[in-house]
Amino acid sequence: MDIISTLNVEELRQRYEKTGYVVIQDLLRDEVAQAAYEALKHRLPWEFHYREMNTGKVGVINAADLERLTPREVKRLVPPMATLSDNDFSFAYCRFTIPSDADDCPEGAQVLSHIFQYFNSQEYLDLLAEITGDGSGQEVSTWCSRYDRNHHLSVHMDESQSQTRIAAHVLALSKDWKQEWGGNFAFCNADGEPEIVVPPSFNSLMLFKVPRLHLVTQVESFVGESRYSLFGWYKVEKEYFNVPKVNQNL
Repeated sequence: MDIISTLNVEELRQRYEKTGYVVIQDLLRDEVAQAAYEALKHRLPWEFHYREMNTGKVGVINAADLERLTPREVKRLVPPMATLSDNDFSFAYCRFTIPSDADDCPEGAQVLSHIFQYFNSQEYLDLLAEITGDGSGQEVSTWCSRYDRNHHLSVHMDESQSQTRIAAHVLALSKDWKQEWGGNFAFCNADGEPEIVVPPSFNSLMLFKVPRLHLVTQVESFVGESRYSLFGWYKVEKEYFNVPKVNQNL
């Protein structure tokens, strides 16, 4: 089956050119989006990643150790959310690194590798080039993320010293997420305050020009669901993905 839906590329290009970003609804075909959601929710060994304020300490708890921690122990690892006035950066979320080869994926999660492969096909790179107006991109880096209660990503620009990032590429795969739960993507003003808030909508892609101030608001402590996404960057350097033949079928 095909990976993505039919898109009105000219309309998307015009919106991106005007605002510097575009939200593409229903990017994946329905059956692909559903399979990806099931894999994210049930099939992955998640790591926990966090970065503390002030110390700058970055920690990674592997999947086996994370399973052994109690919710209270995990909460203790979550740093306060930094603001722009702190002149610092903090985050807390779970991550899974997608193998480029589907044979290396956990059982039942191979669809994630197929999506990753397609995101790095010439067909998809050409699509992003047309929407963004920048054809220098050679790769779409892609990881899985899961935000649970108290998780967040503080205000930042997405610039990188090691990568030339053209656009950020974030595909929301949460179902029935409520804005009041937090975990919302937001563009920020010059003071680092959210000014355009975009709640995660199932199977919608946020594509925006880098650099731009943005954040993911903290998930409220009462939330029992998880916020899932595939995230990465459309960028110039080919660093993570080097598969000569792309499998576009499931």
